[in-house]
Amino acid sequence: MTKQTLPDDQILRLETYWPYQITVLADRISRRTSRIVKLHGLNLSQWRVLAAIAEIQGRTSVEVVQITPMDKGIVSRATKALLEMGLVYREASQSDGRLSHLFLTDSGSDLYQEMKPEVEDIVNGAQAYLNQDEQVRLSELLRELMSLLPDLR
Repeated sequence: MTKQTLPDDQILRLETYWPYQITVLADRISRRTSRIVKLHGLNLSQWRVLAAIAEIQGRTSVEVVQITPMDKGIVSRATKALLEMGLVYREASQSDGRLSHLFLTDSGSDLYQEMKPEVEDIVNGAQAYLNQDEQVRLSELLRELMSLLPDLR
């Protein structure tokens, strides 16, 4: 087998390729978040479901799938675990018996409130680097980019 060297113009430079940089940053944030949530007896998927329900009480599992980077099987397992832990409860939909809405229990709300500042602290140093206008603009740019690249799940 011979060693092949590609011309520079055919090489993707990862250090300047912003999709790669975003992936690395997201992975770093996820790893730090995972360490925190493990200290509270959850895994990262369970935290994401808990946070999605805390954000909007009454979300369905389908809605949780739509707003998190997880497939329906992972959301289902995480939701089942949260139900068994007594952190979440389910109510049948009044308009569609096939759907159920998810809500935090008092214990779930307490745990979320305990963990939220710790999770927010992960990016505080990075946010301090950006002024308020830059933070808003970054968030806007990320939303625009996400809208241009549809979710293919």
